[in-house]
Amino acid sequence: MSFRTIPIVRRFFADALEPLQLFENLKGEASFLLESKDDESPWSRYSFIGLSPFLTLESETGQSFVVRDGQKTTIVSSLKEAIVYVEQTLRVKPVDIDVPFVGGAVGFLSYDFISTVEKVPFHLNRDVPMKMAHFVVCQTLLAFDHMKREVIFVHYVRYEENDNEQTMREKYKKALQTIDAFIKKATSKSEPLLPLIEQSAAVSFANVVSTYERELFLQHVETIKQYIAAGDIFQAVLSQRFSVPVRITGFQLYRMLRKINPSPYMFYLQTDDAEIVGSSPEKLVQVHDRKVEIHPIAGTRRRGRTKEEDEILANELFHDPKERAEHYMLVDLARNDIGKVAKYGTVKTPVLMEIAKFSHVMHLISKVTGELKDDVHPIDALLSAFPAGTVSGAPKVRAMQILQELEPTARGVYAGTVAYIGFDGNIDSCIAIRTAVVKDKVAYVQAGAGIVADSVPELEWKETRNKASALMKAIELAEAVFQGGDLYV
Repeated sequence: MSFRTIPIVRRFFADALEPLQLFENLKGEASFLLESKDDESPWSRYSFIGLSPFLTLESETGQSFVVRDGQKTTIVSSLKEAIVYVEQTLRVKPVDIDVPFVGGAVGFLSYDFISTVEKVPFHLNRDVPMKMAHFVVCQTLLAFDHMKREVIFVHYVRYEENDNEQTMREKYKKALQTIDAFIKKATSKSEPLLPLIEQSAAVSFANVVSTYERELFLQHVETIKQYIAAGDIFQAVLSQRFSVPVRITGFQLYRMLRKINPSPYMFYLQTDDAEIVGSSPEKLVQVHDRKVEIHPIAGTRRRGRTKEEDEILANELFHDPKERAEHYMLVDLARNDIGKVAKYGTVKTPVLMEIAKFSHVMHLISKVTGELKDDVHPIDALLSAFPAGTVSGAPKVRAMQILQELEPTARGVYAGTVAYIGFDGNIDSCIAIRTAVVKDKVAYVQAGAGIVADSVPELEWKETRNKASALMKAIELAEAVFQGGDLYV
């Protein structure tokens, strides 16, 4: 196979730069920023910035598109077809560098995308219009290596079939000039420091509008419990969406969120009409060298104030029968999701219900793995696990059908996934929770609670508000820091 897209790699030392500075300096060219704060993950070593998107992959009801220069150049029936089309058209030469992501498609699948692949009806109230899927393919990827304090530019040069040798030389020379211009722009200035932040005040919901009145939410919890009693489902995750007017940009919110609530998956995405900001703690699915992996997480306790209290809480979590039952259910879901795309006999659970400790909380966590069938595309693994059981319910399809009947509005990005789909076939993705959409000077934050047979409606209402509090606090602080005031006073 002859390659039509060739990578050029340039490196430089960056002892006085940080990813946020680079992103700000490259504003106008930058499309996304992916980061991580997880000591157990190789992702934490890197931050990624995408520059100069030249292709966009989008999905709407029943169709997917490849968009170039604002024009829909290719219309296909599925997102998978769009991705395969891009792979076959670009024919990218592999990059031989030890970095987990070296280029590809970066973006999101909205929760509502499920209606294109499963028997789940489209929600009729899409009051905040968003694409069902949106991915960009950037011509240049900037990888920031925190360990080596090194910035790696990977720039892709596209050659046409009829290019002669002179044209190819000119394209290569122009690519080098583009990289040099990016390097100069990236190092041109520094972003002001954030002031010290006081976080002790409780979050106010005074100016916040919810899609649910309290009484209706409580009624819907009872309705789900009736479905459970009738044997339709075991669990469903009922959510409410909060909206608040803002003066800050999505990137200012991202700066604050990464400061007060870092996580394994942090992201800032720009689309034509919205900004998507998130700090998700939970992987959806990962594919590396055709090995697929899901980490079910269920069961939570706060961290102890002392080592002794920490151990007591961990022991309490590990032996809690309700937490264990819910966790087993999610492990079964993960095994089923991987089983759809994995070779027979390769689905394993190498880690079952271990305690994983983070800065503020501890969780029960497992790991389910498998090896993809030879005729399966990596995107099939992502779609087989989508959406996560932790944000939908069990059995998944029936739970989602019930949620579509009950929830007042379409979910949009919430409970979907933010992902990269690499040119090399590798995928990493997170569940789009602890995520905000900033659109038309309004921030939208959504959170859910898992409803089971013995759920107490009032407690589930409070849980959704508690889960939304981290982002609402970030919005509140960002308004105070970047706009010199507080919308909530």
